[in-house]
Amino acid sequence: DVNTSSNNNDGGFLHISGEREGASEPSRDENNTSQLDRMEQMMMRMEEKLATVSSLENRCETLEAKCSSLENLLESTSQSTKEHIDSLHLQLDQNCNSLENRLEAISRSTKEHIDKALKYHEMLIRNQNWEYSAPVYTLNELADTGFNDAEATHIYQTSQLLKRSTEALRRGMFPHKNDITGNGDRGLGISLCINGIFNDDTVDELSPHWREFAAALKDFKPAFDVLPGDCQTCIAFNGVNLNQELTQLVKDALVSTPFKTVSFQQSCYFHGDMSAIAAMIGSNKYLQKLDIYQIEEMDRDDITKLSSAINHHPSLKDVNIGRCFSSRLGNEMLRSLLRTDEFKLERLSMSGNNLLGIRTGFNVCTRLADFLAANPRLKELDLQNNRLDDSDAVLIANALRSNTTLRHLHISANDVGAVGDEALRRALCDETSLNSVADSNHSCFIETNDFFGNEDDDIEINRAEKIYGLLSSRNKTMSNVQHFGDIDVKLLPNVLEAVQNYSNDRDEDIVKELSIVYEIMRCWDKVSHLYIGQSKDNDLL
Repeated sequence: DVNTSSNNNDGGFLHISGEREGASEPSRDENNTSQLDRMEQMMMRMEEKLATVSSLENRCETLEAKCSSLENLLESTSQSTKEHIDSLHLQLDQNCNSLENRLEAISRSTKEHIDKALKYHEMLIRNQNWEYSAPVYTLNELADTGFNDAEATHIYQTSQLLKRSTEALRRGMFPHKNDITGNGDRGLGISLCINGIFNDDTVDELSPHWREFAAALKDFKPAFDVLPGDCQTCIAFNGVNLNQELTQLVKDALVSTPFKTVSFQQSCYFHGDMSAIAAMIGSNKYLQKLDIYQIEEMDRDDITKLSSAINHHPSLKDVNIGRCFSSRLGNEMLRSLLRTDEFKLERLSMSGNNLLGIRTGFNVCTRLADFLAANPRLKELDLQNNRLDDSDAVLIANALRSNTTLRHLHISANDVGAVGDEALRRALCDETSLNSVADSNHSCFIETNDFFGNEDDDIEINRAEKIYGLLSSRNKTMSNVQHFGDIDVKLLPNVLEAVQNYSNDRDEDIVKELSIVYEIMRCWDKVSHLYIGQSKDNDLL
């Protein structure tokens, strides 16, 4: 209904009432619902955004963890790389230092070689205008001056030898080669073999030649420096007789010449006797071998000087003193050489020096036996052509049972008989038992009048041959197992293996290893018990 009355309080404005007033309430609800929906949607969107933010936070945390891991890995890798680089730098520095040292050594060696070569050529240049000033007379000229035929021949031959040797030295050459001492020594050297008549007149006549030779020898040092390091050099004085002046000249010349072998033979005489020879030995620090042969009439004072020079020499390894004693002084010479606690020799020869053992009262072989039993560095000992007997051989044989360093013993041409030979043989192969054979000396080659022993350089081969030899000889009488004693039968495989290892076919008298194996398997009663025990064990299984 529309109220058109003008007397209302609304001022005449249209007023809608009744149902229309009530119709506005649903519209508000719808608006409210719409607003709620929008708010819910907004909340949902906010929740989604919050979820997205949370996911981003998780991803950020993951990324932070990965970054931290990468940082740690980078730091570790950086440290490892740094250590590797430092190691490479260190290795590079070491290699550089090594190369620098090698280069420096090569440079120094090359410089030394060049310097030595220059000095050698300077020596040759200095000697280009050199002339031999000592007069060399003919036999007739010497005879005209009053010398008899023998004296003239001696002077002529000696002056020719000294002249040839001196001229070779001035040309930078060694006068002689190969067998210089007569003992098979090979190399380069000087051999002065001057056996003849000696008196004051002949010595005075030869003095100018000796002066020329000594001067050339003293100036010859550069020639040694250009030789290969393994070249053997030797000087041999054979039958030389020098007065005080010439002895001093030769001594002075030898001080600067590093000969590795020096030989004095056939009644050499130097003023001062053994004192001069000992001085020549001591002045040469390069000396390795000394040969003294038939320098007779040495007394106890000479022995003291010679043995002292030998024992205190820094590089001497090989000494040969032969046929120098016809009395008991040979024993004292050997005893003096064995006296030092710092024995350095690897080879010693005392052949033909009238060595006596028990018959002298003091048995030098007792001293020698004690010396050998102590395992010195001596590798070769030559006692041939002396007067050692069976008792001496027994002492030496007992010492060899504990010696493992001596490789050659020459004891032939003595008074050693069957008893001494048997003692030496048993030292090398005591066939009392397999153990005694194994404990015998397998390293020393012994040369006596009647037998040789330990002929192979390989110690194990010598040992094996001896053990198999005993097994073979016992096999011929089928008696091997009688000597097995308390050997445990469980060692049977080892026994058979040893038979195989020690077998050889070089001697027709030695039986085949199969024969020894057959004997052991057939005759050793413990073997059958072994099989019986094994059979019972199988039955139980």
